[in-house]
Amino acid sequence: MNPTLFTRRYGQVFLKDRNVAKFEISLLELPSESRILEIGPGEGILTKILLDNGYTVTCVESDHRFVDILQEKFSNEIDDGRLNIEKMDFLGHERATFDGIIGNIPYHISSGIIFKLNDFEFKKAVLMVQEEFCNRLIARPNSKDYARISINAQLRYEIKAVRKVSREKFYPKPKVNSEILTLKSRKIYGENLLSRVDDILRVVFSNRRKKLGSVLENIPEKFHDMRPGELTPEDYVELTSCLENSFQA
Repeated sequence: MNPTLFTRRYGQVFLKDRNVAKFEISLLELPSESRILEIGPGEGILTKILLDNGYTVTCVESDHRFVDILQEKFSNEIDDGRLNIEKMDFLGHERATFDGIIGNIPYHISSGIIFKLNDFEFKKAVLMVQEEFCNRLIARPNSKDYARISINAQLRYEIKAVRKVSREKFYPKPKVNSEILTLKSRKIYGENLLSRVDDILRVVFSNRRKKLGSVLENIPEKFHDMRPGELTPEDYVELTSCLENSFQA
């Protein structure tokens, strides 16, 4: 890693351990020639292994310096049509279909990236995120990390925390450890319903210590004395549906 390329503007930390990168890619569990979208490749530690494994790769990179490096480093693969580099912010990417998605993503836009993935069709995503963010994504009811983002994420994806990665594996060294996650789209609920669920979550989690019956009207009796952190994601789908039916009646 060239230390002169680091800038705080992009919230950048870079994986420097090739064995960790190889492990991440193994989690894709996809055959060669699969189409992979890589988010924020940096200097290409994941990109090189993806190409070596026979994948066709699309990299989305917003930093022009790394675009230049990747274009020079992988010029043959670009000419062969095995690598496509898109200079853009991933959050502005149009809807698309890939076999797999992978990336070591910066903390300050982790939430945005997680929900942007819902625009894509894919079999599996493998992401490296900061440990505290991972804990919020996978948190269960009645735990300190359980929050609105936990519910929104779990209604959209099957999420597994696979391995903790020490902060020593990155440059510059971050203050916290990271975690490798896998995600698979659930596609059980429509976005309209999920948007309405989030409207409810926004209200109740701004009153997290209050019982739901004191915050929402016309809710089922079984939820009346419960607090926001006690309901499962599926409970919130049921609650939203019940409130809509009550309103329509």
